[in-house]
Amino acid sequence: MAQRVEVTGLRELNARLLALPAEIGNKPLKAALRKVGKVVQGAAVRKVRRKTGALADNIIVAQVRKLPPTEVAVQVTIRAKAKKYKDNARNRRTGRVGGAYADVGPLFYARFLEFGTSKMRPYPFLRPAFEENKTTLPELLRTELSVAIDRYVAKYGIKG
Repeated sequence: MAQRVEVTGLRELNARLLALPAEIGNKPLKAALRKVGKVVQGAAVRKVRRKTGALADNIIVAQVRKLPPTEVAVQVTIRAKAKKYKDNARNRRTGRVGGAYADVGPLFYARFLEFGTSKMRPYPFLRPAFEENKTTLPELLRTELSVAIDRYVAKYGIKG
């Protein structure tokens, strides 16, 4: 079940965001939301029960894709599929480039941990991670959004 957080008191930041050129779009907002999501992700990784560690390694912050162009959202979720190794020095040295990560199997069992089953009690980790941080998230969003806007203003040399 998705939780929504509405942040009020962002008139000044919204005005600064709207003053940015159109080619920048929602990039500062996406960056700020991603940082906020990373806080919840870190708490979820600390709270999850570990057997092999595969579930903790696959808790990610992902952008919600099916939204109108004017809306931006991120979610802390479980990676659905394994990914391929990136082309970097370490993976080239070990010969892993292009290969797939070790198949940890489907991580559908995360919902069983979060909500429980008829034979297993729940061990929630995503919901408590959000609840633990929900009072600090709005202020963190304000500060991160301000920093992101400043970064884009400096990068593009925007005056005003």
